[in-house]
Amino acid sequence: MTEITAHYSKADELTLFLVSGVATAESLVAAVETHYGANPTSIAIWDLTRADLSSLTPQDLVRVSDAAGRYSQKRRNPRSLIVVRLEQESYLIKLYKEISAVRGSPVSYELHYTLSKAYGALGIADPFIEHRDSA
Repeated sequence: MTEITAHYSKADELTLFLVSGVATAESLVAAVETHYGANPTSIAIWDLTRADLSSLTPQDLVRVSDAAGRYSQKRRNPRSLIVVRLEQESYLIKLYKEISAVRGSPVSYELHYTLSKAYGALGIADPFIEHRDSA
């Protein structure tokens, strides 16, 4: 079962998605539709460090990319930072980035291995630190 929570920072024009459990295309698409549909922000950080990505297929990545692309027009200068824990997961994210580029997505995607590096790339402090435990 996938659990996805979203936290918003209007001041930073940022949404943090915390994903845990087995990530499915359905759960990721639902999060995109729900949160980008109601609260689109320019920047999104997807923290996948507690998610199991092993069941995602290339077809699943196409579905997620297409959903993100559909909602990108609601986001000004859309930028998404994806945080993974393992090198093997980085290959999946690189494939996702390529799929998105080929399918014409205007979203800029970046890969990071820690939330602190993602926030560093944005030049901001973590506004959601209270929503994460110390693990």
